[in-house]
Amino acid sequence: MTKHDIKSTFRYLWRNRLFTALNIVGLSIGISACWLVFSIVHYEFSFDKKTPDLQDIYQIVTEIKYEGEDHQSAGVNLGLAPLMEEQALDDALVVPVYQQYFERFIVAQNDGEKPVVVEEQDNVIGIRTSYFQLLPYEWISGNAQTAFQHPKSMVLTESKAKMLFPKDDISSILGRVVMADTAQYVVSGVVKNLSFPSSFQAQVFMPVRDAEWKPEWNSRNSAHLLFVKTKNAASLQFLLDAGQKRHQEIAGEAAAKFGYTSKFASMPLVEKHFNTKYNIDGLVAEKKVIYGLIAIGGFLLTLACINYINLSTAQVPQRAKEIGIRKTLGARPLSLTFDFLLETCCICLLSLFLSWPIVVLFRNLYPEFLPAGMEAYSNPWIIAAFLLILTLVITVFAGLYPSYLINKLRVIETLKGKVETRIQGTKLTLRKGLIVFQFIIAQFFIVGALIMAYQLNFTLTKDMGFSHDAVVTVRMPYKSYQNSDVDPALYKQALQKYPEIVKIAQGHEPQNQNHWGNIYDFAADTGRVQFNTPLKYIDKDFIDLYEIELLAGRNLKQTDTIHDVLINEAGIKALGLQSANDAIGKYLLQGEHKALPIVGVFKDFHQKSLRTQIEPLILVSSNNSGQLQTFHIKLPTDSKLWQKTFAIMEREWKTFYPEAPFEYQFADEKIKNLYETEHRTAKLIDLATAVTIFISCLGLFGLATLTAFQRTKEIGIRKVLGASVTGIVGLLSKDFVKVVLIAILIASPIAWWAMNKWLEDFAYRIEIQWWMFAIAGAMAIVTALITVSYQAIRAAMVNPVNSLRDE
Repeated sequence: MTKHDIKSTFRYLWRNRLFTALNIVGLSIGISACWLVFSIVHYEFSFDKKTPDLQDIYQIVTEIKYEGEDHQSAGVNLGLAPLMEEQALDDALVVPVYQQYFERFIVAQNDGEKPVVVEEQDNVIGIRTSYFQLLPYEWISGNAQTAFQHPKSMVLTESKAKMLFPKDDISSILGRVVMADTAQYVVSGVVKNLSFPSSFQAQVFMPVRDAEWKPEWNSRNSAHLLFVKTKNAASLQFLLDAGQKRHQEIAGEAAAKFGYTSKFASMPLVEKHFNTKYNIDGLVAEKKVIYGLIAIGGFLLTLACINYINLSTAQVPQRAKEIGIRKTLGARPLSLTFDFLLETCCICLLSLFLSWPIVVLFRNLYPEFLPAGMEAYSNPWIIAAFLLILTLVITVFAGLYPSYLINKLRVIETLKGKVETRIQGTKLTLRKGLIVFQFIIAQFFIVGALIMAYQLNFTLTKDMGFSHDAVVTVRMPYKSYQNSDVDPALYKQALQKYPEIVKIAQGHEPQNQNHWGNIYDFAADTGRVQFNTPLKYIDKDFIDLYEIELLAGRNLKQTDTIHDVLINEAGIKALGLQSANDAIGKYLLQGEHKALPIVGVFKDFHQKSLRTQIEPLILVSSNNSGQLQTFHIKLPTDSKLWQKTFAIMEREWKTFYPEAPFEYQFADEKIKNLYETEHRTAKLIDLATAVTIFISCLGLFGLATLTAFQRTKEIGIRKVLGASVTGIVGLLSKDFVKVVLIAILIASPIAWWAMNKWLEDFAYRIEIQWWMFAIAGAMAIVTALITVSYQAIRAAMVNPVNSLRDE
């Protein structure tokens, strides 16, 4: 490669700057998409990879079988960790991880300033010193041997220490006191944050409390996790068998009575980040989502490369004489190939420079699409290597075929300027075949975006079975309902005296993905049946506030001794009863001595998202603050009064909960949050659709420009013979419209199949209609016509004298 080659390349690109710009914009979008997708994929697949002896670490999980269905839990019985530690062979390391929660950490400042307060601490775990043998933490101060000598000790990561002690040297904070809610803890160590993405995200470490280190086998908590590190598979199996045997001895009979079985199993840590069955912290990534992102990035890059190939092959007739002369003067095929690849490489490099601000802009505009923490672990050298390889791949993929096409032409053809390449066996030119492929992808995305929008609108507008307009929820402070230090009825009574508070109730939220549940016995006509059902604790005002329809019986009464029960229609069917009235007066039995009377039947409402069928549900009366965790408040119809109402609510809140922040959430927003994944997916598809259409139109615009240029004299002759502007525009546009129609016919059945698969996740869904494809097709055709018509009209308006002056 000489200086002359580079200068010639840039001169050619500048002479054809319109097509150069089209190629650069298209390729920069494709490169940006691949850049972002690679960053996400590399981050997700690097989780836990730098953990020492990763292949020897396992998480102990629980597999449950109930009524023929399999269930999984990441949590284990409390008694399992002490047993395994006692039974462990020499090489086995047993590591319990018990997740903790605190409302706030408070740190007094030495200079008398306002204390540092950090709210909602859920990245806290209770551990034993074996945890620091499992993970490669580097100690800044303190050490693993002495860190937990005191039961109220606390080890912090470097980032958490800087948050709690912003004005102190973190190496000198040993012995400082942190108030965790109402308990005092002493900082006994500081460790550096892990230098790699990890499934272990905790930033505060406390010693396992004595209450959690006991032989408890009759209950299980998903917050109690257990890990084992061993090189010996037999040692791991020995521990699992020992735990299973002890569980069967102590809790097996009770489990059999309730009709379920459970067993302990091991999950390799290397699989944890992608295993959705045992996800409790939201860190799990779904491989199908990752593969979907790879597909979108690959499609966008392919579209951009197709644009380049299309425009490059379309310019071959313009360069035919140049190529013929160069061949006549002795230019070898390798030289022509090199020159063309050099042009492609220069365009790729310019596109790469433009992709950087596009990536930065995307990260700022759409942070919800990027995994939290990705930027902290981004390796610029790996990204740079990927982009270099990507540039070389694009150069070869996009540049090799046009260069091959040039070398394939005979000199006499090039000097005559007669060049046309056809796909073997069809009447479509290669360029049109590539446009068909582009619009197949574009049409697929348009249909997908349209159907997703209709389904999401359906989920948000469908009658849920309860009234949720102008309702806000306020959750009690965590420690308040745990310790019952303030009677929640006092806050409710304080608000009831204000006319701005239309209604107020307490209880679980009507629509939530997670429920409490229990197993009851029911004396049916056919015999005794077990009834496994979710339950919600509520007060007597809950039904009225949410306008839940009672089909039979009465509402709950507020009592201290008897728990009344309301049951839904699905529950009636599960119990084998024929009508709502048949349930009134019956009892659900809990254990040997507790009977819950069914006093009413309410109409089914959607407790979860529309992905799931309505299931049995009971509403149970309660006065227990630990069960009535949320206040439900009906606001005035006039939204102008809402700010005044919120001020009243906050003022009374500070009276009863002065240390807790006042936070509310609209019930409508909570319902919308149930479809957060779908909304994010739809937003991504909308974005991909817009980009796909834009890239496709870039190529269409370029080809329309070249077509108009190549047919300049034909257009001039037709105008001389009396052709109208409309007729010429139709002549130039119809071929492109035919291509788009072919793409629509091919893409529609593919999109129908794919969207039906997506809708299968919803128990309540829309039906795909023919008019959805008609709208999507019309959008594609109109977009193509607008893109082509500009150049077609411009060509049709040219004075035929100017276009025929060479004849």
